[in-house]
Amino acid sequence: MNLGICSSRLRKLFNPSNGKSIIIPMDHGFYQGNIKGLEDPYRVTEILIEEKVDATLLSFGMGKVTNGLFLTKDAPARILAMDCTLLGNVPGELHGIVDYDMFVGIEQALKWGFDAVKVLMIWGLDNDIQMKEISAIGRLIVQCDRWDVPIMIEPVLWGKHIPSGKKNDPDTIAHAARIAVEMGADILKVPYTGTVDHFRLLVERSRVPVVILGGTEMGNTEDILRTALGSVKAGGRGIVFGRAVWQNDRMRELIRALKEVVYEEKDVPGVLAKYGLA
Repeated sequence: MNLGICSSRLRKLFNPSNGKSIIIPMDHGFYQGNIKGLEDPYRVTEILIEEKVDATLLSFGMGKVTNGLFLTKDAPARILAMDCTLLGNVPGELHGIVDYDMFVGIEQALKWGFDAVKVLMIWGLDNDIQMKEISAIGRLIVQCDRWDVPIMIEPVLWGKHIPSGKKNDPDTIAHAARIAVEMGADILKVPYTGTVDHFRLLVERSRVPVVILGGTEMGNTEDILRTALGSVKAGGRGIVFGRAVWQNDRMRELIRALKEVVYEEKDVPGVLAKYGLA
């Protein structure tokens, strides 16, 4: 791989002043439809640009719809969600992971000027779907290597075959992260493992930038900020929080608070008070 080109694209995801990143993903509508908070994704995109987040994660269709918003020099970087996780056969109804496949190719990422691509790597699926997923990601990694496009891999323990006691197990998360790095991830998007010490080991051993995902169990605003702070204190490079942000009635204030916590490791109670989020 031409490390110069790939590294240049990868650097666009991170704030040049501090090397950290506030990434707000918006690809949820692709597999969930009109999810609360993203009923008008175009308007949410405008807000993210106004608040100067570092990057966003988009589906191919929403990338086309919002393309004109990203033509300014200081617009956020864009990451293209490449895969499709089928969660049911009725739009808007989620019934678990039914199937998985790649949805778009590297040509779409290049044509529309995306800075990186992203795939889920879901563990605990039926054997045939699991191998189908691994093979699809492997083929994409070859294409990314050919065209010098960074790939973010998101290893998660969502499958029905993951025992309930292991779905948030730090060591199992670390195993999944290691496999993603072995496959060729340029950046890891992983769950926070719960403690600074454990997460520091994962970050140090990965040798690629590590950012943390959000999800449905983030807790209240204080919990969100404390999770973000713990990850960067451990050496993490930032956050990829979607629902926790655009489902919050005070989205702008939360983004500003996250910047202070992630960029500067500010004290959480002080940040909550400053932005009236306590």
